[in-house]
This record gives sequence, structure tokens and C-alpha cells, in this order.
Amino acid sequence: MTVASSPRDDGAIRQTAPNIRAVIFDLDGTLLDTEALSCRAIIECFPSADVGIGPIPPGVRAALEEGGLLLPWDLKRRILGLRGSEWVPVVLSYARDVWGLEDVPENVGDEVVVDKFWKAWEARLSELCGEAEACPGARELVEALRGARVPMAIATSSRASSVRKKRSKHEKMFRSFREIVTGDDVENGKPAPDIYLEAAKRLGVHPSECLVFEDALPGARSGKSAGCRVVAVPDSRMEKEAFESVSDEIIGDMWQFSGKRWGIPLEMNELRG
Repeated sequence: MTVASSPRDDGAIRQTAPNIRAVIFDLDGTLLDTEALSCRAIIECFPSADVGIGPIPPGVRAALEEGGLLLPWDLKRRILGLRGSEWVPVVLSYARDVWGLEDVPENVGDEVVVDKFWKAWEARLSELCGEAEACPGARELVEALRGARVPMAIATSSRASSVRKKRSKHEKMFRSFREIVTGDDVENGKPAPDIYLEAAKRLGVHPSECLVFEDALPGARSGKSAGCRVVAVPDSRMEKEAFESVSDEIIGDMWQFSGKRWGIPLEMNELRG
């Protein structure tokens, strides 16, 4: 594993790393900056009449609003990269145990409860998705890879209906992808390897010849477990050391990516205006 800002021997890396024949991107937090919107949508799902959950206590709500309606990092880091069936119980437990909501259902993993809250969050996020911007360098990297004729896919934990809303502002970028694999398409979500195995299969490329871009630990583990090479682009608040065992390279944003080591003829720092 290498960190982009660390000294490195590019010649040695090229000898050990295989030539990459395809690139697979995570979506949320990797291509599109939806994480802040996701936090806001979660917070605004309280109260939830469908689930029978009341409002966030006024003092907690005021603190969240002061922080820009972002989830506390100790919660956010636990749910990054997970699909709703996995993160909803974590959020509901946190709301009960930390925020002090007294009417959270005892069984936060109940399938009906999870599905109702998940759908409420998706509906609210869909309303906000028009505000989502591309992550720094993401649009330019996708364009450069298309110019280099590298096949690309998206592998996202989001459901297909959510992806359709998120792409509306970014159709040009999305048209560059040969395949889009969503959480609806696989039985097991990240960190299981299913979604990256499916994306590689659809691209017709062996997983070992696929390069994955991921911002979250479950996604990086998913890519690694599938046998892909992984470039981690973690949230700046995330400890980079946590990605060392599940990635081949860690970069701060897409502008730091060098394709040379992977046999891809592009240098992002040369494209930056």
C-alpha cells in the first residue's frame, strides 16, 4: 500500500502492480459529494410517523443544526459505505442511546422498522440530490479515463431508484460508465465482495485487473475481498491508517491520482487547471 504524498519508487511499483484493464467507482462520497446531504436527510427523518419515532430532543437538534446538520463523526464513521438495511439499526440505536430518544423501537433491526425508515430517508435524500456536486477531480478523472478508453463501472450500495435521482445533474459523467451495479443487484452488501465481483463480471474483466476507488472502509474491504486493486479516497476526518490493510494506495482526492503505476496513461496533476 502506498500513500500519494509519501516518497515512492514508481519503477518498482510498475513492476509489481498489474496493468489495469477496468476501473470501478463507488458513488457516494467518491464520485458525488452526497455525504453531507445524506446526514441531513437522516436527521430530518426524525420525527418519523411511519416508524413511530418522535423528534430529536431540542438541545441535541440545536447542536446538530449548529454543526450544519452533519451527523456526529463517531456515528458517521460507523455507517459510511453501508446500505440502509445495515446502517438504519446503527442510527436508531445511536438515537436511543446517545441522543436520548425514548420511543425508538426496542428491536431496531426489525425488518419493517428498518424498511420504513430507509424509505423515508431515500425520499428526503431524493429531494436534496439536486444539490449534490461532484467530488474534487471526479468528473475530470472519469473524462480522462474515457479518453484513455478504460472501461468503467459504478458499484454503489444505493438502490437503483436513488441512483436515478442522483445522476440527474451529472448525466454527462454517468454516460461514461458501461455498467452501474446497485445494492438491488446483489444479495450481500459491502463489505462482502459481491458487488465488485458483479461489476467486474459485467465488464468482462477479471477482478485482479480492476482498480477500485472507494472512500469508505466497508467498500475498500469489499474491493479487496473481490480481488481488485483498491485506491482509497477517505474522508479527511478518517484515520488513513485504517485503510492501510485494505488498499493499495491512499490519496486525498482524485487530483492526486497517477495512472502511470497502473499502466493507465494519465496524470491528474497535469490536467488540473
